[in-house]
Amino acid sequence: MKKTDYKMNRLILIGNGFDLAHGFKTSYKDFIFDYFKKILEDFLIRDSSYKDVLFELSYTGIDKYPLYENDFKITNFKEIRLSIDKIIKEGKCKVKFHSHLFSKIYTNLNELKWVDIENDFFELLKSYSQNNNQIIKLNNEFDYLRQKLKEYLIELNLSEVNFHHRPYSSLFTERIKKDDIVTVKLDNDINPATIYFLNFNYTKTFENYYGFTQLHLKEVQLGFNFIHGELDNEENPIVFGFGDEFDKNYLEFENLKNNNLFTHIKSFKYSQTTNYHDLTRFIESDDFQVYIIGHSCGLSDRTMLNQIFEHVNCKSIKIFYYQRSDRIDDFTEKTYEISRHFRDKGLMRLKLVPKSKSHAMPKPRKIN
Repeated sequence: MKKTDYKMNRLILIGNGFDLAHGFKTSYKDFIFDYFKKILEDFLIRDSSYKDVLFELSYTGIDKYPLYENDFKITNFKEIRLSIDKIIKEGKCKVKFHSHLFSKIYTNLNELKWVDIENDFFELLKSYSQNNNQIIKLNNEFDYLRQKLKEYLIELNLSEVNFHHRPYSSLFTERIKKDDIVTVKLDNDINPATIYFLNFNYTKTFENYYGFTQLHLKEVQLGFNFIHGELDNEENPIVFGFGDEFDKNYLEFENLKNNNLFTHIKSFKYSQTTNYHDLTRFIESDDFQVYIIGHSCGLSDRTMLNQIFEHVNCKSIKIFYYQRSDRIDDFTEKTYEISRHFRDKGLMRLKLVPKSKSHAMPKPRKIN
């Protein structure tokens, strides 16, 4: 199909990998590491026992560890586990997990990915589906994790760090390549009519580039959406939970008539703001190409990503993959994740831009 005076928009999905590329410690691993490190510092340096709804660490006798602050150096998960294992082995202290979810997080500490927390929560929720007391307890634990995560991210104070507008502002505003699109016949590359940032992060890292883009690209309309909420905005609370309503177990939840099962299902969080409606208005307004920048495309966002990727107006999906210093990248793994959001696999093959026409995420440059 050939179009005259054809317009196409750009939808940019910003995920946690975008923050990680900027050197920010915003992954769930970073958060859990910080949580345990602070507990061990209080316990071993300041002789202070610790207890919350997730975890407890306390002395069993009068003998305490003769450690001083300059002796205490923990830089990775392995050292945390060795410290806790040593405490347990010597029997001077009591280590207790009050949460099955958090015990699972600790056990899988070294392999954990961002979306695994939400998936692990849902797996436990399924196993507790007939036990309302367990469901309520799990919801409370998950809500506590959400609050601690919020506090951790606020403490990072990332808004004080600035970056040169290039190279990301160039990437965000580049022309749509005619060779990226096979579902519409384009004679030439075209400028995007509207650029819309769908930010899945709770942070505002993309704003380092948004202002410059807005100032120097006045002929292009710009918009943004903090779809998962903001740290400092009570009118847009952070959304943290599970979002795969295609899961067969989720469908079974609807027949159980227990509303506690839906406390941390993302769809009901989205209904608290206009964010999801704003996104829908954008994807319904005109044809668009998707840029994926740092988003894992995991199942915890499946309902939303299916709506975007299989929409008739979505003409192309372009991955900006993460590439390590040894040249190994995650392009293929990302295509596996994207495929899970398509019912029509043939449609996926038409829309997904091949790796030969894709690029690694640029390396940001910090302003000193």
